[in-house]
Amino acid sequence: MKLFFKKFSIVFTITSISIYLLALGLMRRPDIVIPVRPLFWGGIFISLSITLAMTVFKKTWGNGVFNVILGYLIMAPIPLFLRWMYGTYLFRRSFAIYILGLIYAIGYSLVILYASLRNKKTEDHLNEMLKSNQAEKEK
Repeated sequence: MKLFFKKFSIVFTITSISIYLLALGLMRRPDIVIPVRPLFWGGIFISLSITLAMTVFKKTWGNGVFNVILGYLIMAPIPLFLRWMYGTYLFRRSFAIYILGLIYAIGYSLVILYASLRNKKTEDHLNEMLKSNQAEKEK
């Protein structure tokens, strides 16, 4: 739990800075007014989602593909929070950020698949070395 709160504080700091910088960039236009309260609560919810997803992503037990899918499901409401925080000023349709997330998810899944295949090859190689080492010791 202590590690979770440490991760949360780091993610919350980064998220808050980026949220408020984005709000300042949007409020340069005089007709846009963004209240601070939704930015604050949205920053907390987004930070909690990201921290929980990071915890699930880095989990070493269980099925890796299931962990990735569960992590992305945890992060799925983030565009809704962004829409609630900024209204239609940031993006007019929510599906645009989901498309970017889908592209990222596909890339991340390919990296995970490559890493698991590479680890499997290394495991097979190490098992063969163990068997040959045990066979030499028996002689």
